[in-house]
Amino acid sequence: MTGKRRKLSTFRRGFVSTFVLDILGRGFSALATVFFIRALTTDSFAYLVLFLNIGQFAGAALTGGIRMRYMRTEAERVSRGDEQATGFGLAMATSLLLVLAVGTLAVAGVAVVEGGGAGSSLLFVALTAAYTAGYAAVELGIYHHQAHLSFARAGWIGVARGAALIVVAIAAVVGVVESGPLTAGAVAGATALVGLIVCAPLMRGNLGAAFGTGLSREFGRESAWLTLYYLASAGFAYADIFIVAGFLDDNAVASYGAALRYIAIVMGPLPALLAVMRVRTSQSDVIDSAATQVNMLRDWMRQSILPVSALIAVAALAAPFVIPLVDGGRYPDSVPIFEFMLLPALFNYATLPSSGLLMSQKRYPLMAAIYVSLLVVQLIAAGGVATVAGVVAVAGVASGVGAIEPVVVAIVAGRLARRDASAPAPVA
Repeated sequence: MTGKRRKLSTFRRGFVSTFVLDILGRGFSALATVFFIRALTTDSFAYLVLFLNIGQFAGAALTGGIRMRYMRTEAERVSRGDEQATGFGLAMATSLLLVLAVGTLAVAGVAVVEGGGAGSSLLFVALTAAYTAGYAAVELGIYHHQAHLSFARAGWIGVARGAALIVVAIAAVVGVVESGPLTAGAVAGATALVGLIVCAPLMRGNLGAAFGTGLSREFGRESAWLTLYYLASAGFAYADIFIVAGFLDDNAVASYGAALRYIAIVMGPLPALLAVMRVRTSQSDVIDSAATQVNMLRDWMRQSILPVSALIAVAALAAPFVIPLVDGGRYPDSVPIFEFMLLPALFNYATLPSSGLLMSQKRYPLMAAIYVSLLVVQLIAAGGVATVAGVVAVAGVASGVGAIEPVVVAIVAGRLARRDASAPAPVA
């Protein structure tokens, strides 16, 4: 019992430190968003919104599976008392190679399609690739320290990334960076610098050791399924902004992008909770016990539903008054868009452990199938209403499907855990 209490105390302290530092980092990001909205023209802000969303989508979709597979393997190894071997170098090299390969294909595609007039598009692709590489490096560094239960160190990395963003935002306010491409380039450079500072010490002498210990075998089929899962999961967060950009105008893109930044404030505690939960569900006692998985999901849902509902209700009531003060009334559609986005936020909070528990059960193909199927439904529905009903309707449809996803995952994870818990124990 003493060991269990000590472990729970470690995760409680980890959540507190992660939450506080994440709020600080997100506060920097939120302030930077306000500066960008105020300083940039609508065209430039729309350019920056697309740049950030494509870069974050690519970072999650291309490298999220490798990053999660590494984190879960590392966290389980640490929980079983083995802290020596690490596959950080291999995970980092694989992530950067994926970004480089996809960026090269994108450059070639743009050059073929647009020919001699592809200069601005090629610049956008190059800047996005640089930002994606830096984003992936920062995230992998955060996951590494979380797997080793160094939650405070991981949190300070997020703060450094937010601080870098606000430096660029201040440069935009004073007129040092004014155009969309120049601002995007500054953001890409700052993010890549943070990634280099974080990952260089972890890479030193690590890459050869990773191959030498045979950890390359761990980045196979499971990483492929996790990558597909992360591709679909990132689609829920970012694909709709691409639909808005493809079917509607810059004002719609700016309105949707601003709402995404506002919902990130409401979701402020979620990354800290997810960070602790994905490490906790990688611990050996959770992986080895289906009964523990059942209890974790049930207790979390029972304890979280009331405070989360109150938080969401306050945000919905305050939005019509607070958002116009932030953007000066430039993007009125961001108010109903934000309110629609609160629905999936509610269910994501209330069912937080479910995806981690499916990973504990190693149901990677099932996870990928659920997320891909719902993403296809969301894209078809959102694309269908875009030109007919506008950007607010896109947000409504996307939020409706986005609210179904965590509920489905929670139901599936709970039923599978209960089934495994009731199964007879194997004979020794």
